[in-house]
Amino acid sequence: QKNGLTTKVDNKASNVEAFAIDRWQFAPQWTFVYGAQAVWADREIENVEVATGEVRDPQGNYDSINPRVGVLYDISDNITLFANASKVFEPPTNFELEDDARASQDTLDAMNGYVVEVGSRGQHTLGQANEAYWEISAYYGWINDEILSVGNPGETLATNIDNTIHAGVEALWGASIVLDNVGQHSLAPTLSFTLNEFNFDNDEQYGNNQLPAAPGYALRGELLYRNAGGFFVGPTFDVIDDRYADLANTYKVDDYQLLGLRGGYTAERWEVFAQVDNLLDTEYVSALSVRSIARPDEEILSPGAPLSFYAGVRYQL
Repeated sequence: QKNGLTTKVDNKASNVEAFAIDRWQFAPQWTFVYGAQAVWADREIENVEVATGEVRDPQGNYDSINPRVGVLYDISDNITLFANASKVFEPPTNFELEDDARASQDTLDAMNGYVVEVGSRGQHTLGQANEAYWEISAYYGWINDEILSVGNPGETLATNIDNTIHAGVEALWGASIVLDNVGQHSLAPTLSFTLNEFNFDNDEQYGNNQLPAAPGYALRGELLYRNAGGFFVGPTFDVIDDRYADLANTYKVDDYQLLGLRGGYTAERWEVFAQVDNLLDTEYVSALSVRSIARPDEEILSPGAPLSFYAGVRYQL
C-alpha cells in the first residue's frame, strides 16, 4: 500500500582504482612479488525529508595506498609454496552512509587493515595416469573500522567497529583416478573446504564474540564417474556448520547437510547437463538477517530451496 513520498534521495559515488605488480625471480626457485593498489573514492549523500524539509548531506573523500609483498618458492615445476602480506582498504557504500547510526553530517570511516597469508598450490602425478591437484591457504587479518549493521527491524544502522579478526583456511583438492588400463573409465573427486574464525577483538560491547552469519566451516564436494566418451554422473554434497544470527551470540542457527546428484554429456564445444539439488528434501536455513540481539521468535530466517531439478546446455563459441 503506497503511502506517498517520504524522502528525496540524490546520492553520488565515484571509485577509481589503480594496481601495479612486479615479479622478480632473484634465485632459480625463488620469486619476489611486490606491488601496490591506489584507491580514490568520493561519496555524496543528500536526503531531504519531505514533511519537514530537513536536509542530511554528509560527504566523504577516501583514498589510500595499499602495498603488497610476497614470495614464491617452487619445490618443483608443478608445486609452489607462497606467502604474502597486504594492506586492505574499503570505503563505505552510499547505503551505509545513509544508515549511519549517528544520523549526523559525519561520515563513516573506511575499513582498513592488514592480512598475512601462507599456502601451497600444485599438481602431482600418481602412477601412470592418475593425477591430483590442490590449492590451500591459511590467512589472518587484523581489521580496523569494519562496517557492520547493528540494531533491529526499522532501526538497523551502520557503524564502525574498532577491531575485528578475520582468519581462516581455504582449501581445494581434486583428482582424476583411472579405473582401467586404457583410461576409458575414471573417477573425479573434488573437495572444497573453508574454515572461518571471524571475531570481535576485545570490543567494549561484544568482547571476543564470533561475527554472525558466517558458518564455522563449509565442506562441499562431488564424486563424478567420467567416461572417455563424454558421459559423467555422480553425487554432490554440502556440509555447513552452524552460525550465529546476532552480534551478541545468543541466537544460533543450526548446521545442515545436503545431498545432490549431477550428470551430463560433454563434447568438444558443448555440454548437456542435469542436476538434482537437495535430493533428500532437507529443511534448512540458507540465509538470515542479522540483529544486535535476536529474540527466539524473531522472523529473520529464510528457508533453503527444497528438492530441485535443473537442466541445461552450455556451448562454447
